[in-house]
Amino acid sequence: MEDFLSKMKEEISHYSPYNPQSVVFEFIRSIWCKEWVSESWVSLSHDNDQSFQHPIEINPTITTLILRGCTDLSKFSLETLFTSLKNLRVLDLSYTSIELLPISFSEMTNLRFLSLKGCNKLRTLTLDSSSSSSSSPLGTLEHLEFLDLGGVSLDIIPKDVGLSKSKLRYLDLSCPTVTSLSSLFFKDISNLRELFFLGCTSLKSLPPSFANLFNLKTFSLSESQVMFLPIETFQHMLKLCDLSLINNHLLRALPELVGHACLKTFTLSGSPITQLSLHTCRSLETVYFYNLENLKELNLSATAIKEFPISISELHSLKRLHLLAVPQLRRISWHKLQHIPEVLNWDQCDIPEVLNLDQCELAGSRIHLTDSRLFSSFGDEALKKFVKEGGPLQSFHISISSCNKGDEIKSKNIGFTYLSHHKKSSCYNNIPLIASTFDHQFEQSPHINRHVEISSPERYPTGLEGIFKATESLSMCDDAFVSSLSDLNDEFPELKECKFRRCHHMDSIFKVNNTYQGNQLQIIWAFDLQKMTRVLDMKNYVSYFHRNEFSALKHVHLERCPELESIFPGNLMLSSLETLSILHCGNLRSIFYGHKVGNEDQFPRLHTMQLYDLPKLLHLCEKQSVPLQMKKWKKLHLRGCWNLHWLPFLVGARSEKVEVDGEMRQCKKLRAGMLEDQISCYDFKSPPPLASFREHVKNKIFLKY
Repeated sequence: MEDFLSKMKEEISHYSPYNPQSVVFEFIRSIWCKEWVSESWVSLSHDNDQSFQHPIEINPTITTLILRGCTDLSKFSLETLFTSLKNLRVLDLSYTSIELLPISFSEMTNLRFLSLKGCNKLRTLTLDSSSSSSSSPLGTLEHLEFLDLGGVSLDIIPKDVGLSKSKLRYLDLSCPTVTSLSSLFFKDISNLRELFFLGCTSLKSLPPSFANLFNLKTFSLSESQVMFLPIETFQHMLKLCDLSLINNHLLRALPELVGHACLKTFTLSGSPITQLSLHTCRSLETVYFYNLENLKELNLSATAIKEFPISISELHSLKRLHLLAVPQLRRISWHKLQHIPEVLNWDQCDIPEVLNLDQCELAGSRIHLTDSRLFSSFGDEALKKFVKEGGPLQSFHISISSCNKGDEIKSKNIGFTYLSHHKKSSCYNNIPLIASTFDHQFEQSPHINRHVEISSPERYPTGLEGIFKATESLSMCDDAFVSSLSDLNDEFPELKECKFRRCHHMDSIFKVNNTYQGNQLQIIWAFDLQKMTRVLDMKNYVSYFHRNEFSALKHVHLERCPELESIFPGNLMLSSLETLSILHCGNLRSIFYGHKVGNEDQFPRLHTMQLYDLPKLLHLCEKQSVPLQMKKWKKLHLRGCWNLHWLPFLVGARSEKVEVDGEMRQCKKLRAGMLEDQISCYDFKSPPPLASFREHVKNKIFLKY
């Protein structure tokens, strides 16, 4: 203690430079020394030698007596000793050989601290060991604040132990042989802060008065035979911070914990509980779950969890996990997880005030994050464990977006959903009807199990490289960071559909290299990409002679891309392309650019083309003389392509002509620019009456300069 006070004096010189050091130091010394250092403190703990032959000198001023670990108490006359120590405030008899409490215990009314921990020879707290109905000397200790009976072999705890204990703050009743407590045991100790029932293997129930512990902050119950806790237990314990329920193998249900305001730590293990909800426990930061073989559904929504609980990976029976409105969850160690539930509903943003879990998806995981870096540890091992080998992430919908976005970007269904953004044009009244029939091709896309959506991200979406290796559908909206999809990842081996909307930093969708060949990609959809100049950017396109990149591509839809100059390299073999739609791309000059391969069967499945409002479009491919078969080409819709002078030269036998639907003036220009043999392959249809009214509009408004 003297060493402590010398250090305290040094600390005072640092934190109290304006106070006289001697005055402050003497004040602290007067408090500590008067109460603890002088004759008030007596400690004979672990006195196992024989050097002590005489009882301690009785001094009424003693306030603290520590006999912890003294196995032989015959040297002490406890009855006489405790009678004289009426000022005693702290008494530690832990791990001693005491067998009965002397009657003088009842006279130590000033006692604040009493520890009988580990006194395994103490069988009763009453004055008579043969009677269980006698009163206990502990009943008169009204000022007691700390009582530890852990490890004491008591069959019955007398009723008056909890009588008039309004100042009691700490209580340890970890007695392995206690079966029950009196119904009003906790009635007078409502100010209790910490309560422990550890290793109570015989305890079968808790009294109804347990629910009256309004100020309880820590509660632990382990290895008991308790089946149910009082129904209103946790509704009244509004200050409870730490709750631990370990290896209570008969505990089948818990009282309502939803919305508990102060709960910070929760531990549950070895219980047959099937469902658990900690929803809206907004202070909950740490949870531990072990040996819960029957737990099938867990709800941790609207909590303050900061790290994904690793212990959940040991719950192999868990089918559904809800983590909604958890903005503080900033870390998940995918490489350490051994198991995740089949259904994972994880959303960092807010949720409605009333959450109906019955409306959640029954299959597949839905994850909505604001920070994509939470997937940084999702590597090849996690990909193999959770996706490839029949894992729970065989079906998922992952959304990366800001919680403050204005538009609703979440899709209600897992998979790719085509969203139509066509606006009715005053110039072409029949466009919406034709566009809707074309859009139907997108709605018939194959079922998608793994979808990633990036919308209004707050930063560059890093950390998704592992997820992209399993992604089948990708949607990006309102992104200001990504210049090309190839920048996100070199490989998209299972990507089938991609959709881009208002990604103004993107100059091309793919920068094709030797790694990614797009062999699975079937749909490309782009809307309002202000800087995009090409869909596929192949700078060294000559070296890709007779390559079959994007051989599975079926549908392409491009709309409102003002800087778009061209789309595909001329040597690309689009053997599966069925529909091509390009709308309102004012700078487009040609669809196919670069060296053209003289392969007649380059587009064997193309049947519909839709070209609207492309005033600079000169030709579909650069060379008119290149012959193409295009046996299934049936429809060509043209509006506003005033510089288009000729159509591709078609060869081979055809069952029917290509139906060309365009303005009357445009059709005449196309006829004049092609040979007669070439014209015979096309059937120019007269447009609806209102389709070409622009040609006859009289300008009645003049500008004055």
